[in-house]
Amino acid sequence: MNKKVLLTGISGYMILLLPFILLGQVKTPTFHDVSYGTEDRQWLNLYLPSGSKPAPVFIYAHHNGSTANDVKSSWADPTVAEGTAIVSWESIAKVQGPSDFQICVADAKIMFEWVKENANTYNFNIENIIIGGQSRGSFVSWYLAHSMDPGIVGIYMGQALPGESFYEQILEPITENSPPIFLTYRKEPGVVGDIHDPAHGLRVVERYKELAIGDKAELLHSLNDTNDNQVMQFLPEFVRSIVNIQNRAESKHDSTKD
Repeated sequence: MNKKVLLTGISGYMILLLPFILLGQVKTPTFHDVSYGTEDRQWLNLYLPSGSKPAPVFIYAHHNGSTANDVKSSWADPTVAEGTAIVSWESIAKVQGPSDFQICVADAKIMFEWVKENANTYNFNIENIIIGGQSRGSFVSWYLAHSMDPGIVGIYMGQALPGESFYEQILEPITENSPPIFLTYRKEPGVVGDIHDPAHGLRVVERYKELAIGDKAELLHSLNDTNDNQVMQFLPEFVRSIVNIQNRAESKHDSTKD
């Protein structure tokens, strides 16, 4: 018999995980293999919503050994259906050392500039951007996510910041102005034999708390104990919450001008 599992986010946010069928299909992009730079590795796929209104953007980096083509319909379909564009970008697909990592970080900056420069072409709302990724993707996106660009309004990462131990310097870019962050993991904190330890994400949440912005950080773990262990499954809800926050802020700003 299927069980319902209740998980508690770090700041007290309660999520009820209900059983549902896993969908492993890959989503077909609106535009495929678009170059954002001069190198062969510098390409991306675009998944665009319908409608004339400029769309919020989720910029996604895949896990190690996968490619930017690996965007699952299970989370991408509802995200796009609700009006958010997805940019899935490529660099070095399998990061194997510090030099690969540095190249990916540099490519992230180039890709981000391409997104902003092509906002009119693809109808992007570059004042409403969420940065995210899985495993490798969390590392290569981390410094971009905390770059304090005013258009970056949220961070969503699964199996984030993997490693045999936690790299304390990863906390340095986090400031009191860092955007809301949502982290998900399949196993429990302190897991043995898996580099994707939620304890690493808990250090990020602790840093947010130290800066008095703990209400902007959420972490869910032990998804393997539920009926759905897909770490991207909460993206549509997270994007919805961020978009609502931005809309309220814009409405408040407009009302003050009247």
